[in-house]
Amino acid sequence: MSIKDLNILAPVRKHWRQILIILAIYTTWSVAVFLFLIGLQGPETTIKQFGGSQAVYFNFGHAIIKGTIVYYILIYHLALPLVQTRKWKRALLKCILFLILLTVYEYCWHFKKIDPAIGENVHISPHTFLVTTVILDVIMVMVSIYFATLITSNEVHRRKEELEKQKLQAELSAIRYQINPHFLFNSLSFIYTKTLKTSPEAAHAVHLLSEIMSYALDDWGELGTVPLTLEVDHMKKVIEMNQIRFNHMLKIKYQEHVEESEMHVPTLALVTLVENAFKHGDLNDEQNQVSFELNATKNRISFKVSNKKKKGPKEPSKGIGLSNVQQRLQLMYGAKQSFVIEEDENYYSNEIIINL
Repeated sequence: MSIKDLNILAPVRKHWRQILIILAIYTTWSVAVFLFLIGLQGPETTIKQFGGSQAVYFNFGHAIIKGTIVYYILIYHLALPLVQTRKWKRALLKCILFLILLTVYEYCWHFKKIDPAIGENVHISPHTFLVTTVILDVIMVMVSIYFATLITSNEVHRRKEELEKQKLQAELSAIRYQINPHFLFNSLSFIYTKTLKTSPEAAHAVHLLSEIMSYALDDWGELGTVPLTLEVDHMKKVIEMNQIRFNHMLKIKYQEHVEESEMHVPTLALVTLVENAFKHGDLNDEQNQVSFELNATKNRISFKVSNKKKKGPKEPSKGIGLSNVQQRLQLMYGAKQSFVIEEDENYYSNEIIINL
């Protein structure tokens, strides 16, 4: 089995693990309640409530399986997206529809049993059944929201720990590989002064390089995020620097639509996609220009980079940059982000989407 196959099966294994956890908890709870009822009202009354001696095992098993499925849907497909995205109207509508279907199923189970061998119907009126069902539905929703909040809190805590570990690793890597920044910037400043009169473009390139490296080496706080405008400004400097390197011959299409500029993004996340295109893209094809598209609204940021693949020998790459971006996005935004990669033999594109 390949790594790609394992990645495809990972969500399946995760869902089964969630279902098994709920099954174990709900089974333990159901057995405890069953034993409590036996101790409270005696075995004969309790068994009769579960449909009699012939159907007690079937009805008990049905209750456990049904409860496991119901809580799995409520927690992981209704409550968890609600807690993470805060989209109350959509979540409430889905929840009401699901509970209506569940109520219809429960009604048919209690009042419209087809097979008499399952056991006698519970002798309650439809009105009592409806009131009891509504109360139980409210309790189940509250329990599901509680567990969803607990799961989300644990994920946030785990992400923060992972971010702290990654920050420490990045600091250690910087200490290991970077040269003295003061020496570097002093040297660039000297070169800029010497070339300003004789070669203004070269001096401008040195100035750009100094600002690019200063931005990359700066400390941007615990989470490593910067205002979108600052990241975009740095990204444009990287594009301009590459144009200077190649005598302004690169075929580049840049589109920007920013309605909200106060939002923050992970440092160098957009820049990494730009640098990846310069490294692996065909930069001289007029018909297939390297494309950068940035759209930022109040609730959403999307940045897409598309390029035709470079022919000939490929530069060695371990994909560390893109992998790092993916991990940081996942740790910072969880389900609110996506990193989409589309690739074929000739073309490559990737897109960052952040929902705020």
